[in-house]
Amino acid sequence: MTDLILAVLHHIAVFGLVATLAMEGVMLRASAFDPARLVKLDARFGMTAVLVIVIGVSRVVWGGKGWAFYQDNPFFWAKIALFVAIGLLSIGPTLLFFKWRKAAAGDAAFTPPADELRRARWWVGLEALLLIPLLACAAAMARYPF
Repeated sequence: MTDLILAVLHHIAVFGLVATLAMEGVMLRASAFDPARLVKLDARFGMTAVLVIVIGVSRVVWGGKGWAFYQDNPFFWAKIALFVAIGLLSIGPTLLFFKWRKAAAGDAAFTPPADELRRARWWVGLEALLLIPLLACAAAMARYPF
């Protein structure tokens, strides 16, 4: 039963991660947005990512498959690598969001520079794109070896 509960929680957290990232992407495409709200949303993204990690580690430690299942599973390691890559990619937009919030606090008419906004959209889009192979690796991992 522990494995089932952890699996359900893990899936819910991953869906939360996807939803939060999608909301960031939508907000970055809006004609105007509040950088402070974007920073809060990005913080939720980070907290949800930490939750995904904590629950994932719990599944490895206390789940039914045990470490032996994961240690030799190439899809597990690919999934971890993709998750780390997404985390590293998220640093750039996060720094821009903080910069924008600071600028907006001193100027109510602030709008992000076009090149920075384009870059943030690109990074967030790449993060979202990398979720596709990550989810494919998760499915393959659960069925390994085929």
